[in-house]
Amino acid sequence: MNKLKLKRQSGFTLIELLVVIAIIAILIALLLPAVQQAREAARRSTCKNNLKQLGLALHNYHDAHRAFPPSRLDPDVEIEDNTGNDSSYHSWTTMILPYIDQGNIYNNMNYNAAWSALINRPMVSRQIPVFACPSTPGDSRKDPHWVVGAAAGDYGSVNEIKKKVYTDVLGLADPGGNARAGALAKYLPNKIRDITDGASNTIMLGEAAGQPNVYVASGPMTPALFALYTDDKIVDLGGGTYAPADGTGWADPDCGFSINGATNDGLNKYGPKMINAINVSEAYSFHTGGAHFAFADGSVHFLSENIDTLMFVNLCTRAGGEVTGEF
Repeated sequence: MNKLKLKRQSGFTLIELLVVIAIIAILIALLLPAVQQAREAARRSTCKNNLKQLGLALHNYHDAHRAFPPSRLDPDVEIEDNTGNDSSYHSWTTMILPYIDQGNIYNNMNYNAAWSALINRPMVSRQIPVFACPSTPGDSRKDPHWVVGAAAGDYGSVNEIKKKVYTDVLGLADPGGNARAGALAKYLPNKIRDITDGASNTIMLGEAAGQPNVYVASGPMTPALFALYTDDKIVDLGGGTYAPADGTGWADPDCGFSINGATNDGLNKYGPKMINAINVSEAYSFHTGGAHFAFADGSVHFLSENIDTLMFVNLCTRAGGEVTGEF
């Protein structure tokens, strides 16, 4: 008998290696969705907290000035480097800067000039985390068209419901301008007592995320979709690139929205879809199934994108006299 025996080689056989790789792949496939869900849950929580901070800032402003700020201030001022076009003087966002721990930007802002003035451009071009939803795609988003360089914002004030939402979408009579106004109406300060529908039943701020990129219900705007688009809120920058006509910057008074509603695809205004149809002048988020809204009592709620149209309209008005149930 040969005493020289071959020693068995240590290590994996090819079959064993393939089995191990298959097990690892299965584990990754099982764990990756859970990790992604955890990350999105964290981003969603941060977004909710942003709106909470903005709501508290508005209440602190109210305590100091005995009224909420207007959503925008008169007069309209020509944009210095966009000749022939103008924007309102300032937004509620620049007025609450001291209450969101942005005193340095507030102190360096020249309030004797419009927010869009070149002297203020360095300030409004700064990204402020509380105005940005972390679920929104892209970094360092800036306005490429209206007030060039202005840093984008993902939250806006709900200023009013447009008359045609009642008459053309809901088939109701126009209740009048005061009944259609939001908690932060345009040009005039609004006191908490003016919200006669109840602060807990009135939306003050909402998500309008993603700008300067344009999104509709199916995703990013494309040339084919733009060809079907019927409103004037979006401009074609060429090369398949689209941007809002105005309202991209966090400091832009047009970052707020007067609710029109949209068709389910987001390509036509005055439709029943109130959330996640289009991100220009309407409520839109990158959270699955709905969007966050800050109410006038300081609370923040996640509203389903399938919310009843009339219910959403009622929540947007401050003095409509509606009886609002569970939402």
